[in-house]
Amino acid sequence: MNQIEKAAEILRLGGIIAYPTETVYGFGANIFNETAIRRLFEIKQRPLSKPISVAVANFNMLENIACVFEKDKEILKKLLPGPVTIILPKKEVISDLLTARRGLIGIRFPENKTAREIIEKAGFPITATSANFSGGEEVTEVRYVKQDVDYIVDGECKYKRPSTVVDLINRKILREGVNLEKVKQALKLD
Repeated sequence: MNQIEKAAEILRLGGIIAYPTETVYGFGANIFNETAIRRLFEIKQRPLSKPISVAVANFNMLENIACVFEKDKEILKKLLPGPVTIILPKKEVISDLLTARRGLIGIRFPENKTAREIIEKAGFPITATSANFSGGEEVTEVRYVKQDVDYIVDGECKYKRPSTVVDLINRKILREGVNLEKVKQALKLD
């Protein structure tokens, strides 16, 4: 069993993995398993009042968990897959635990092949929160993952910086990160 298969199996069993994205290492858990999500909050020492983003492997998966309006599809195609977190209205299938009882969800569609293959193999979206203690420095190399998770996937983080976060509803950049100029162009914010 290779590391993609092992990671996907652990996710299906309700475990938590650390995995590489093109930005930083992330913690992955099945977004539909509340026990796993609660454990993830504990591992990160993250308050339940702070939402957790999710990662998808394709546009179909994205549209199953978030409301995508026709006017946003062109922007999404320009930015994804890529090092951008998109904030969209969540669908009912998303637990309030993930969104801190907000009606919005942060979504990553990573360009990192390993991350996408894990999500595809698992068959469901996974959490996409950085693999660090809440408020701590981002982890960009496997050797710096310190939390006790069920499996750590070895891989490379291309950019070694956090994603740009975009509120697509209000057409605003909430956090400047990787691909900032591309995001500004897509949103016509130049």
